[in-house]
Amino acid sequence: MKILYNNTDDITDYVTSIEWVGGKTQVARKLVIKVINAPYDPNIKKINIKLAETLYLYSDDMKTEYFRGFVIDRERSSKNGVITYTAYDIAYYLTKSSATYNFKGKTAEKITKIVCDDFKIPVGSLAKTGHSQKLIVKNCKIYNIIMKAYTQAHQVNKKLYMVKASKGKLNVVEYGAKVCDYELTESTNITESSYKESLDKMVNKVRIYDGDGKQIGVVENKSHQKYGIFQQTYTKEKDKNATTTAKSMLYGIEKTATIKAIGTHMMGAVTGNGITIVDSATGLKGLFWIIADTHKWEKGVHTMTLSLEFKKSMDVQEV
Repeated sequence: MKILYNNTDDITDYVTSIEWVGGKTQVARKLVIKVINAPYDPNIKKINIKLAETLYLYSDDMKTEYFRGFVIDRERSSKNGVITYTAYDIAYYLTKSSATYNFKGKTAEKITKIVCDDFKIPVGSLAKTGHSQKLIVKNCKIYNIIMKAYTQAHQVNKKLYMVKASKGKLNVVEYGAKVCDYELTESTNITESSYKESLDKMVNKVRIYDGDGKQIGVVENKSHQKYGIFQQTYTKEKDKNATTTAKSMLYGIEKTATIKAIGTHMMGAVTGNGITIVDSATGLKGLFWIIADTHKWEKGVHTMTLSLEFKKSMDVQEV
């Protein structure tokens, strides 16, 4: 891997470790690098990357850009002789500003464009929904505004969405649209694995009410009620199918898994993509979806830790 700052200075030879991290709810991808700091050695080049300067992560042949972000933290340590730089991509801005809006007759993609333009955030490709909606938000984080808009579209068309930055621009893409063209197996690259089941997020019954508080319907998953009743309520909204929306609120047993593996040539194993796992220790076999990833490069070895879900699900925001 190659590390550049300001897209001109190659400092790869002075970097002792690289950590590249992403997650569904983390929003922005993060890059952490450790750079040699030897101020009294005239043979070691002095690297001084300033706050807000741009870091880039490229493939070895410089043909593929994996990350572009600005430095938000830098820390010197005399004990280990390194400077640690932490950078985030453009999606970082979505979590740092709040706003109030009253949208009427706007699609999720239009709402996203308006909000990003207001905060001077460059926009790339925005997933098209074609669903006009009403959305009122007060003192709400930009990320939550965008995902509230796409949540309403999801409730109508069942598609899953996520925010993703690329080459300095903000995009909204369909979650799980890409699947890695390789698999992780216990015999080749998996070094550690774990598997968890949980009832914590279960919803197996939703009562539907009109605007006057009168119950007009109910949807439920009776097979899951052997675990007890986990109920939510939904008030019918204009221009929405109440039953369809209520059904989208049902949630079963949450199954998650974590895989640690050798990651050589596996840069596609990032949040939002699918990957095939074969691991007899946990019984994991089949296609899973990455909800968080950490890639590390140190002493010439690339390792990765992936958090997985069994069924695709977006970061749904309450509207």
